[in-house]
Amino acid sequence: MRNDIEAAFSRRQKPLLMTHVVAGYPDLDRSRETVGVMVENGAGLVEIQIPFTDPLADGPTITAANRDTLKNGVRPKDCLAMVRQLKKRISTPILVMTYGNIPYRMGLERFAAACAEAGAAGAIIPDLAFDEVAEDLPGLFRRRGLAWIPVLSPGMGKERIRRVLNAASGFAYITLRVGITGAKSRLARTGVEFIDIVRGVTNLPLAAGFGVSRPEHVRLLRNKVDAVVIGSRLLHLYNIGGLKGVASFLRLCRRELDSSG
Repeated sequence: MRNDIEAAFSRRQKPLLMTHVVAGYPDLDRSRETVGVMVENGAGLVEIQIPFTDPLADGPTITAANRDTLKNGVRPKDCLAMVRQLKKRISTPILVMTYGNIPYRMGLERFAAACAEAGAAGAIIPDLAFDEVAEDLPGLFRRRGLAWIPVLSPGMGKERIRRVLNAASGFAYITLRVGITGAKSRLARTGVEFIDIVRGVTNLPLAAGFGVSRPEHVRLLRNKVDAVVIGSRLLHLYNIGGLKGVASFLRLCRRELDSSG
């Protein structure tokens, strides 16, 4: 059966919007509501983060949300229950994102099974290299109909890129800079050029994020990638303006992606 992610990309006429939510921030009910608003306003993929104490790829905005959520007692089982509840209401593919300690603590087999049971379409674990664990990590997910989505960053050599992408499924997530997430006024030139390098070695759909914070960034990326990822900016807008701010910004971004040129 075709994975939900493959179906989402095959249906698209323009690049998808991929959004990021920290499960349980500011609480579980409101984070579920946030996902609903994102989907209603153009999100074609949603990345739901299981919070972790040391989210090393995340900037201050998302790190603070992780910290606050953990203080409120949200645990991985609550996050997966949130995915399960959302999948009863929305058809948009949901990706589970977290850091390696959590699947290791659960056990990689158990983690993959729990993601599949919850209805997730795939998983993103940015600090867990597929070839540095004893288990066949991509295989664990594929056997359950889940995509294993790698994270690629500028500076990776072509041979390493090929090796990673040969094990990948669903799509590849490109970070537009090396370091942490967070809104920036400009997209890094090296990151935009890196998209072309990756495009040259794979037919997988490509998503790009890290620093996307303005409609003009979306405009710059719309002819280069298959999905544009927005995370920190949406969380910042939620913190200052609630769901109205999130919805308004997503509509602007969706308009940029739907424009020709």
